[in-house]
Amino acid sequence: MNQILALILKEGKVLARDRQALALLFAMPIFFILVMNFALEGVFEAGGKSRPVEVLVVNGDQGALGRRILDDLKRVEGLVLAETAADGSLISRDKADALISQGKYPLALLIPPDFSKLALSPSETNPENRAVVAFIHDPAMNARLLSGIKGAIREVILRRSFTARMAHRLKEALGPLALQSPMGLAPFPGLLNSLKDLEGDRAGEGPSPVLFQSLSPQGLQASRHPTVSEQNIPAYTIFGVFFIVLTLASSFFQEKRDGTFQRLLAAPISNAILLLGKLLPYYFVNLIQIALMFAVGVIFFKMGLGNPLALAMVSLAVALAANGLGLFVAAVGKTEAQIGALSVFLAITLSALGGMMVPTFVMPEFMKLLSYFTPHAWALSGYQDVIVRGLGAKQVLPETGMLLVFAGLFFGLAFWRFRFH
Repeated sequence: MNQILALILKEGKVLARDRQALALLFAMPIFFILVMNFALEGVFEAGGKSRPVEVLVVNGDQGALGRRILDDLKRVEGLVLAETAADGSLISRDKADALISQGKYPLALLIPPDFSKLALSPSETNPENRAVVAFIHDPAMNARLLSGIKGAIREVILRRSFTARMAHRLKEALGPLALQSPMGLAPFPGLLNSLKDLEGDRAGEGPSPVLFQSLSPQGLQASRHPTVSEQNIPAYTIFGVFFIVLTLASSFFQEKRDGTFQRLLAAPISNAILLLGKLLPYYFVNLIQIALMFAVGVIFFKMGLGNPLALAMVSLAVALAANGLGLFVAAVGKTEAQIGALSVFLAITLSALGGMMVPTFVMPEFMKLLSYFTPHAWALSGYQDVIVRGLGAKQVLPETGMLLVFAGLFFGLAFWRFRFH
């Protein structure tokens, strides 16, 4: 027992010497719980009273039915309709496309011109003469997260359209003076046929008064939801790339501990060349990681990769940012335990904040803002632009540029704090 107590005391002293590493062991799970809990609130509460979903509305209908539908939707708990822009002007189709492409809104409802007329008297033989309501969404967004919202909107539209159509058919069948007739319904045989038709419509046997379609914002080549592979493979690729931080930082610490780094400093090379030679192998490892991850997606899941140049631009930039973060951890970590804990802490926390585990559009507003301060969010946005949205090299310049900014910031801080001796 005395021996066990002595060993416990010894290990306690070892842990107490490295207080920063000990603190990280407690801080990492706490931060992870906080980040994931705040982020996942959007998944479970989106569309509820406490977390309403904002839906853009482009109402081209000049009739009364379109306005009545919007009045009904405004009374649906968990939905907030935005019909006007910040300057007070009505939302146009172009404005809705731009706002959704920028990720500011998840969904837009497009009510076409002549909606009231077509919904009241739909053509049974010509689908082109039917009322068509469109949902405009970012193709990179998860379809399941939006399906409930779309379903609620569809139900309101169909219910109001069916009611309006019933009133319209009754009016046509009865005529303007029919309601004053003392003879009941007998003189109006068309009325019974109309009621039978409407009952068939409600049971799904007749034509629906409204058709629905899903669209992507104009200017995006993709017109579909991402597949599971297109959603997960880029996210997990980024997650894996940033785990190079632990390997890279540990390598520096081990060489300093073994004396290898000091012998390298004695060589007739500059410090910049020394660091460049150390970092390049890890940079190439990251690029191989990315290539293998996407190869798995192509071979096993038939995933398309989009524009090769745009994909390469994002990949080169995200690998550079990951290496910069690894050098920064190597510069600030004083012990092996600190480096290990800090590397895992940054890898998991930044991934959660950046949308690798939970899509950013379901996060609270303050977490959406925080995501812009992570390279992960910009990397994922860049990959989704290429793979899902079908954009090219010019369109991913903003994401690539921000990744290079992060890389420059990490390398700058690392050079400032790095201890060569």
